[in-house]
Amino acid sequence: MHFYLFAEGCAEAIRTIILVYFILTFVFTVYSLARMFYIAHISNDVKGGRARVKELRRKGKFIQMPVYSMEELAQEKHKRDVRLMFFPADEPRDKRFAMVLPGGGYAHVCTREEGYPVAAELNKKGINAFVLEYRTGRECAPFAPMEDLGMALRLIQENCDKFGITMENYSLIGFSAGGNVAGIFSSHKFGYLDYQVPKPGALILGYPWTCVNDWLHHPYWNIWIGLLGIWLSNRGSIHMFGIRKHRKGKKLLDVQQYIEADYPRTFMYSGSWDVLVPASRHADVFDAALTQNNVEHKYEKYFGVPHGIGLGKRTKAHNWLSEAIEFWDK
Repeated sequence: MHFYLFAEGCAEAIRTIILVYFILTFVFTVYSLARMFYIAHISNDVKGGRARVKELRRKGKFIQMPVYSMEELAQEKHKRDVRLMFFPADEPRDKRFAMVLPGGGYAHVCTREEGYPVAAELNKKGINAFVLEYRTGRECAPFAPMEDLGMALRLIQENCDKFGITMENYSLIGFSAGGNVAGIFSSHKFGYLDYQVPKPGALILGYPWTCVNDWLHHPYWNIWIGLLGIWLSNRGSIHMFGIRKHRKGKKLLDVQQYIEADYPRTFMYSGSWDVLVPASRHADVFDAALTQNNVEHKYEKYFGVPHGIGLGKRTKAHNWLSEAIEFWDK
């Protein structure tokens, strides 16, 4: 009696197993992406962010400004899209502020999803907030987003009285690639020391992208998700460093190598169902590096939560911002 799968020989059986593997993993990947986009759509509160912008504009309090001077913009046109938006709290509980850095894989900036809504929620909690749109895509250059952040913080530092804020104990809130920007900027290299601004009082990261995925270094059981993750990660480093310097450049985006004992206190959250920036390859590794360097931190990992959820409303991560603020308050 022959087992049906091997009725036509081992070679045919292996081909059948491989074919089934590719089909099943492809279906699983499509389902995972569809689920991610659906949950992200209902959890980001884009309407709430848009409503807050309209409310501040109606009150004459919404401030949007270029980060660079007219001379700098004339010399480098790529800096023209770098913008800083100020969201003042109606009743600020103190003079601290949070700088929100949306993600987008260094290909674009998800301001509507991970910028305005988060700033609006911070305002509800009595916290002043800024949202930064940094250089991405073809307009990017090596560590350009970190430069944009440094110049934005310098601009804020020079106008503290105008904004009614202080540079003491400010926080950086970064999502995905925005977490990569915040993570590197908070270190001694390519960061705050280069721009004569204080070190962040707290670093708050949502599903941060902390390293570039290589297949051999980060094996995936699902080849489709692996290829997707590798393409998205490498796309970001290609935008920043170009194709020729891509291999060297992607190593420079590995946040873990920049962590030292005086790294800022860090709050971080991620989801177990993140197929774009898997926690096991990013947040978990970052958590281990923080632990190894004795950096005070808190890491929350939510079961069944995908990538790109922002505020995380209607998910198990719905309370993450309150927990992060409590951590920051300490």
